[in-house]
Amino acid sequence: MPKARRLPSGNYRALAYDRTVDGTRKYKSFTAATRKEAEFQAAEFEYKKKKARAANSAENLTFKAASDKYIADKANLSPSTLWGYGIIQRNAVPLLLPKKLGEIVAEGLVQKQMNENAKKYSAKSLRNQYGFISAVFGHFKIHIDKVTLKPRENKKPLVPSERDIKKIIQLLRTAPDIECQALLALMCSLRQSEIAGLHVRDIDGNVVHIHGARVPGLNGKLVYKSTTKSAAGTRTVVMPDYLAGRMREACKGRGEDDYIFTLPPVGVLARFHKLLRRNGLPPYTIHSLRHAFAAIMHAQGIPDKYVMRAGGWSSDYVLKDIYQYTFDSEAAKAEEKANKYFSRIVDATRNATRNKKV
Repeated sequence: MPKARRLPSGNYRALAYDRTVDGTRKYKSFTAATRKEAEFQAAEFEYKKKKARAANSAENLTFKAASDKYIADKANLSPSTLWGYGIIQRNAVPLLLPKKLGEIVAEGLVQKQMNENAKKYSAKSLRNQYGFISAVFGHFKIHIDKVTLKPRENKKPLVPSERDIKKIIQLLRTAPDIECQALLALMCSLRQSEIAGLHVRDIDGNVVHIHGARVPGLNGKLVYKSTTKSAAGTRTVVMPDYLAGRMREACKGRGEDDYIFTLPPVGVLARFHKLLRRNGLPPYTIHSLRHAFAAIMHAQGIPDKYVMRAGGWSSDYVLKDIYQYTFDSEAAKAEEKANKYFSRIVDATRNATRNKKV
């Protein structure tokens, strides 16, 4: 930090390094009535100069180099997060990759890239992409203007009907390689990563213990995390007898520390889709079955807090906003019940009016 010296006038002067010209160091002088103020002004000048030099240096980095460094510096993040960054970098920012950060800002290329991506990506994907881009620029202290993104879509997730659920359960008996995985999602509301991360030791009779997950790493290979998506994700769930029996069979011949399932989630999904196509069913996903679990619990009148606990949701906001769906038949019953209620009120009011006239 620059040190101030007292001048004959009684003021204080501090010198801050500015630049080097022809091998000679040049300084900027700051004079103030107090030592503290002079030193503060000089230190502030040096800090701004240093920040500007860093920004100018970063502006000459290509987005590819800058994003590589950002990902490397964030190596402590979740493997699945880093994997997602890699996908965005490889597939979603072709206009930015070869350009220098300074050029991207000057030419407004972030907005152009987002406009191009809007033609083929969902609003959620665009938000993730922009989040990654802005994080890279923020990492190098370079400001970028906010961009306009595609508005959120009000999409209703594809959730199996009660009739389709019964058919899926029957069909899964013909697909033993994915039956347990699908039923764990449907009957116990396990996430795909949680299913992939189950060890033999996690099964205790009819109880399944969830305390970890296997997610894609930066290279795309599955990596085990000893934590779940949220604190609420660490839980125990009681399996129906049929599923518990199938799980015990799946564990036979394996060690306590072995994974129960070797087929990765992407393989499970591919085989599940194939099974559905062959039998004329919509393209539900394994996650659709997790949606169905919440719908079934809700339709049965089970309180939200128990649904949240079983499914590992940390807040009822997520449950209500995303997962609380009712089957068409249940919705029809609810509407009929409401209509009868209001009809009774109307009839009672009408009768009261007639009695007054009499």
